[in-house]
Amino acid sequence: MSGNKLKIIACISMLVDHIGFLLFPQKQMLRYIGRIAMPIFAYFIAEGCIHTRSRRKYFLSVLTLALLCQIVYFAEDFINGGIHIVELNILFTFALSIVTCSSYLAMTHNNNSTCEKVLNTAFFAGTLAVSIFLCVFLNRLSPIPINFDYGIAGVLLPFFAVISVQKEKQLPLFFIGILLFNIVMADKLSYTWYSFLSVPLLLAYNGKRGTHRLKYFFYLFYPIHFAAIYLIKLIAF
Repeated sequence: MSGNKLKIIACISMLVDHIGFLLFPQKQMLRYIGRIAMPIFAYFIAEGCIHTRSRRKYFLSVLTLALLCQIVYFAEDFINGGIHIVELNILFTFALSIVTCSSYLAMTHNNNSTCEKVLNTAFFAGTLAVSIFLCVFLNRLSPIPINFDYGIAGVLLPFFAVISVQKEKQLPLFFIGILLFNIVMADKLSYTWYSFLSVPLLLAYNGKRGTHRLKYFFYLFYPIHFAAIYLIKLIAF
């Protein structure tokens, strides 16, 4: 399958998950189906870091979209009585992933001089430290709890797909990442193991984008579908 087809499957999975989360919380099967989305999106975040022409623009695009999507979250909080906890959407998590993956790819670039290698290694270590601080310690220090979706486990999941850019090693390493991701998340999300349903789908990936350029569709799908489901919740529930 092409990358576009896999992303469409991930979008459908995410849609089903959010329908279950916001409209039918008693229907656990919807949340099980929704576990397929995270590994697929995480893998293509890594692919984006590897193949994009500008990692900086890639990061800024995802971060900007994260900020726009957060408006929906804040609107829900205000409707429910105010902001008592800040639940950052998954795009903030992926923005940190992009910085981490990009710094690692820069560090391991073969044409680096010795000075560049030292600087890039320091930058990679810094991005890891910042990600750990934001996901693990910021919540404890802030007067209002701030949570990154999936925490540090979510930030580092795409990283396993950039440890090696050789196709024969990339997916096996990423599957190890999925395993570790589920071990970390198991206490918080008992049905997280359903994310392994994404494995056969990723194995079917042919390494090609697909016929059509759907980048902006995938960018816009997240905020539009979430806002639409929440509007239905306000009107019908």
